[in-house]
Amino acid sequence: MATPVTLADVTLTSPEDWSYISEGGATIVFSYAGPNHPEFSGTVLRLRKIEIKPPPKEIFKPLDIAEGVNETSSESESDGETSSDDDEPDDPTIAFQSKITSKIIPPKHLPRLEPVKLRRRWLERLAKLGEKDRPEARKTVDNIDVKKTKGVLATDLVGRSGWAVEIKPKWAFLPNPQHLSPRTKDTKLKHCRFCMHTHQRSIKSPKKYVSQYCPLDLYSGDEDRIRKAVAALWDAWIGSNGSLNNLKIFINGSAITPDDTSAISKLQELLGQPIDGKLKSVLPAFTNALIPMLRDTELLTSLAALQRTLDPLDIEGVARLWSLDSDEQTPPSPIGQNAHEVTLKEWEKFLKEYLSQMQCTNDAASLEKIQQEWNDPPIAKLRYYMLAYLLSATFKDCSFMIRFPARSLTATASTTTSAPTITAIDLDPKSVTRLAKWEELDREIVDCFIETGYGDKRICVDAKAGVPSNIGKTKEKKEQQSLLVGAVVAVAVALSAAVWFSQR
Repeated sequence: MATPVTLADVTLTSPEDWSYISEGGATIVFSYAGPNHPEFSGTVLRLRKIEIKPPPKEIFKPLDIAEGVNETSSESESDGETSSDDDEPDDPTIAFQSKITSKIIPPKHLPRLEPVKLRRRWLERLAKLGEKDRPEARKTVDNIDVKKTKGVLATDLVGRSGWAVEIKPKWAFLPNPQHLSPRTKDTKLKHCRFCMHTHQRSIKSPKKYVSQYCPLDLYSGDEDRIRKAVAALWDAWIGSNGSLNNLKIFINGSAITPDDTSAISKLQELLGQPIDGKLKSVLPAFTNALIPMLRDTELLTSLAALQRTLDPLDIEGVARLWSLDSDEQTPPSPIGQNAHEVTLKEWEKFLKEYLSQMQCTNDAASLEKIQQEWNDPPIAKLRYYMLAYLLSATFKDCSFMIRFPARSLTATASTTTSAPTITAIDLDPKSVTRLAKWEELDREIVDCFIETGYGDKRICVDAKAGVPSNIGKTKEKKEQQSLLVGAVVAVAVALSAAVWFSQR
């Protein structure tokens, strides 16, 4: 019989020790800023939220619904003071990382996630303290769910000192031509999804800054192209005054904007530059700091390979497979209509099948078999390809944090200063209900790109679909790369050359 795990009790700290950081649709995040603590120093606390409008309603993620958390939660009316740790299940995102993402993303590039004990009165005090720092638009919509008895403790990837960068890289590849329509094929094989979406946004909002960033440059493995990507992200950060979410910069735990001269001066200090508060002098040192992390990490290689091998059909191919399965309906129902959300057990079953396929790539016959299925997928595997697309979407929409600890001022301390780290975040699974919306959005984006003329738009170059000169040669991979990640990368390289370019 397994020994019960004793949860860390966050309520043994003071609510004043936690400072508001940010929030999303379902969670709110606080960073530990109190005295040194063996459990909580260097961590953030993620708490679930509840809608304010009567009757108060909990906010659920897709995995909550699939696992029935929404049903068990509605049946429980705990006051959060007397219930045991076993009364409430751990947040499903913890199990998803443990059983799914950690099997295909190198664990050293994932944050620590573990459950912690909560109590109602402590949460009520924290909610009151944090309210002043929340966006005004959020205050009237939702708040901390004070009835929860468990939260999630995670690595503080921003930190209280030094500087950090958050990059949302987006789509890493051009699609498989096999399932593209005659109308979209030429466009999709020359222009990546992100660049086309940027173009559409520029048509809808012509006064907003138009980013020149192309994800295929960042993922290319070529240092010159990576520098080009960083420069484009920097320009977009300045041009939008920090409002675009593809690049965020943090100093001593707080996000900064390019119009904050004192923050820019502090960044120059952290980069070891002369301090003049001028943006134009920061980019070279900023880029030089990022390049080794972006060029040599296996994380970007893994994300690109996962995106590609989990999306071999494009949304057009998934939609076509769905319509074949719904041939009695005219017209067919939207993709995913009435489909159930994906449970953790189903994700585990899917991952086992996916990895089994990825590992069978030691010979030409195995590669040809995979290529044949990707070109002509059986209707019986519709659910598999729906889940594959959902997981690919998770990796297309995730971000990663690069954290640079503060420079030490003493020789003794400098020998123990932590090295920069790169960590993937926002890896929650997507809802099956999004498939129909993604199909519609894909059509709108490509139609806009075609109808408004794209002759003057640069062509996006998918380096990993050609000769993979850089894949497999990073420093980290030479040291020790996991077999699973290696298998995914290997099949992505082999099939990208065989499939993507065989029909161009």
